[in-house]
Amino acid sequence: MVCKSYRILLLVLFVFNTYIKAITVTQTLYLNKGEFVAIIDSNKAPYYSFNSSKVFNAKNALLKLSTSDVLILKIINTDTIIHGFNIKNHTPLNSIINAGDSITHTLTFNSEGVFIYYDSYQYPKYKYMGAAGMICVNNTDIVKNYYWNIKDHELSYNKQLDSNKTVNWEKYSPEWHTINSLSFFHTIMNDSTINVNAKLGDTIRINIANTGQSARSIHIHGFHGKIIYSSVPKQIGRIKDSFPIPKMETMQIEIVADQIGTYSAHDNNLTATTGNGTPPFGLITFIVIEK
Repeated sequence: MVCKSYRILLLVLFVFNTYIKAITVTQTLYLNKGEFVAIIDSNKAPYYSFNSSKVFNAKNALLKLSTSDVLILKIINTDTIIHGFNIKNHTPLNSIINAGDSITHTLTFNSEGVFIYYDSYQYPKYKYMGAAGMICVNNTDIVKNYYWNIKDHELSYNKQLDSNKTVNWEKYSPEWHTINSLSFFHTIMNDSTINVNAKLGDTIRINIANTGQSARSIHIHGFHGKIIYSSVPKQIGRIKDSFPIPKMETMQIEIVADQIGTYSAHDNNLTATTGNGTPPFGLITFIVIEK
């Protein structure tokens, strides 16, 4: 009887301890419509994004959590048409959000990693047109984290889809390749979560989501990184300098900054390092390590 009471007490203490550690994170996302602006010729195309306000920004909002958090997530559709919401590699939601309406989900994540939230309505239409972001679950503050949401676009496809026309994905040939909706040189000037700036001896974690339509092979010069999370589980634990990431998959790469210098990071597909065929206005950034 004493042993049974003791076990019950331990269970109560465990549940109570778990409860008091849990943090409730309340987040509102606004699904906004705007324009993607090409940096070379200022050509524009219809674009969608999940933002933290009603003001459109091509960069989707980043959600950062730990596994102890409870996320109360409200999504507001500011558009005049129906949209959807889902999270890849999580409990299927497949929500429908009517024009001007909203939905709310209460979510928890049981493991560290990178998860893609996206507009699932008429998939991949609105996801391709920009509406896909990252949820990063990380339980340590020891490492320096960077966040790369990688996309690609053939601007004529954006315009056709916006006019409710069909496109042939088999002939898809993207002109623009972006990180957080930015191309080089903007990747190193306009977003401190892209361009890695660290000190010798730092541990760096690059959180990557490929939310585009193209497969990626991300090459990091100067270092070999360890894949500590991948939505393709067989990749976990591998130590490499090039990292294959299929479309709608994610990865966390951990690097120890063991040498000083400036090193590039880019897609091994050289076309992806151009903007509309002109280098270097594509998927390129730098890793800068100082004393």
